Amino acid sequence: MKERLTFLLRYYFAQIIVFAVYKILFLLANAGDEPTSLTDFFGVTFHGLPLDFAVAGYFTALPLLLTLATVFAAFPIKRILAVYNTIIATAIVLALLADFTLYPYWEFKLDASFLIYIDSPANAVASISIWHLIALVVVFAIATFGMYRLLAACLNEEFKPCDRKKTTTLATILMGGLLFLGIRGGVTESTNNIGTVFYSERQILNHSALNPLFSFLYSVGKIENYSNEYKFFDEKESKELVAELYRNDESLADTLLNTTRPNIILIIMEGMSATFIEKLGGMQGVTPNINRLIDEGILFTHCYANSYRTDRGVICTLSGYPSFPKSSVMKSTIKSQMLPSIAASLAEAGYRNTFLYGGDINFTNMKGYLYSTGYHRTIADTDFSAEEQASHRWGVGDDITFKKLLALVDEQESEPWHITHLTLSSHEPWTVPSNRFPEDKVANSFAFTDEQLGIFIDELKKKPEWKNTLVVCIPDHSVVGYPKGIKQTDKERNHIPLLLLGGAIKEPKRIDRLCNQTDLAATLLAQLSLPTERFIFSRNVLGNSYDYPFAYHSYNNGISLIDSTGFTVYDLDSHNIISDTHDAGEDNRLKVAKSILQDTYRHFTEKE
Repeated sequence: MKERLTFLLRYYFAQIIVFAVYKILFLLANAGDEPTSLTDFFGVTFHGLPLDFAVAGYFTALPLLLTLATVFAAFPIKRILAVYNTIIATAIVLALLADFTLYPYWEFKLDASFLIYIDSPANAVASISIWHLIALVVVFAIATFGMYRLLAACLNEEFKPCDRKKTTTLATILMGGLLFLGIRGGVTESTNNIGTVFYSERQILNHSALNPLFSFLYSVGKIENYSNEYKFFDEKESKELVAELYRNDESLADTLLNTTRPNIILIIMEGMSATFIEKLGGMQGVTPNINRLIDEGILFTHCYANSYRTDRGVICTLSGYPSFPKSSVMKSTIKSQMLPSIAASLAEAGYRNTFLYGGDINFTNMKGYLYSTGYHRTIADTDFSAEEQASHRWGVGDDITFKKLLALVDEQESEPWHITHLTLSSHEPWTVPSNRFPEDKVANSFAFTDEQLGIFIDELKKKPEWKNTLVVCIPDHSVVGYPKGIKQTDKERNHIPLLLLGGAIKEPKRIDRLCNQTDLAATLLAQLSLPTERFIFSRNVLGNSYDYPFAYHSYNNGISLIDSTGFTVYDLDSHNIISDTHDAGEDNRLKVAKSILQDTYRHFTEKE
């Protein structure tokens, strides 16, 4: 009996030790400039134990059953465990390594949203250099072998049938009960969940404590369960509140254009946050072209991104539809094709719509979404030469695609027309054919995109089309993890530019109204005297009914809201406010953010 229980304990705690070591390494790698102490390392290890116990319990369940079988008959437990250990070792190392590698890019723990991108592995790893990728493969192979050997060493020899069958069986069953309690998280009504291990105001400590395997397994069953997600209030109450928040009309308090049928070029600038734009309080010298163009155009000074990934940000921009924390609307073929879009509205008004992107347009179902929502033509990486496709890890660089954009303007046979261009050079791994900031490759990449945008605008001004063209510049999202230390709890993290240029604008000006990326759709279409009623989550910022300016944002495990009273960030895992300006509007901001999240999920479910 003793040797069986000893084996199970060794098997169980070998995993616990691996998880504990991983937490320490994770915190060391991701703490950044935040001060850490021995107390922090102890804290993440200790507070993370409940979910470590749960994962180890899951993985020890089969060895326990096999051990129980050996009580009654000779059983080839070693041979079976050899296969099982290979699977478990691979799963553990794969999860830990993926979490460790992706966190600096995504700033959230491994979960089921990873599956959204795994069907296109080439794009999923495009942000990683080839040498980094080779190193990961080597580390994965060595770590998997080491994990396998560790698990295999827990069993010294085959077990023979036991004479004390009742006692050994009872002891094994009792241990199984303990494993079950560890998996469940105790005997209370509350069961283990991600928020179980959150204990600190510092998110990096909470994330370090969170077991990535539990995070992944826990989210798998939830990512598509839209109907049961985020029910904070009575459904009627949240629906009425959100309808009031997005109350819209097409009347204009301010007319920006000298025509209602301009040609439209919509430039979605990859990750171009206000961080890099001096006239929005950002760094000096990175975007001199945007800074000079601001003086020539119409700048919305307080625009904020709704989401944190390109597939979500594109939906927010083109369809005026808020993003979800853990689900990609674009990835859902059936749902995304039912959304309204700027392109569809323009098509009804006689526009010919083209989408230009230097990357893989099939990534996350982007091509399907575009053709379903009004685009007549798409141009992507495979439409360029092999040499051009190799100009950036994600595809064709901005210097090449902006030249293509100019050529597309020349190709237009009749007016009005609309072209959307999604840039990509300002994306990891930050490799561009210029070196203005040799010691800061991130800033250098954005400087390159700014340079190419400036060249494009200067060339477009020379063309007769300029006089009747509106150029809209807006990012898909803000840059992640830059500058070092900025987090979702920082108000300026999601601050982005919205800039209108071209001969179609009446005069340069600054608009200081607080607004969201999703508001572009209704605001633009209202300027064109086109209907906006289908865009139920987009507001005409220049409309007479725009009386409660706010900016809503969702990210992988949280939501935030900015209004005139302040800023609130709410964590959906711990169910706590993790950042707040602590003023009179706190309760209302939280209610508004929760209501938007709840009602957008309701609306999305009804579209199934």
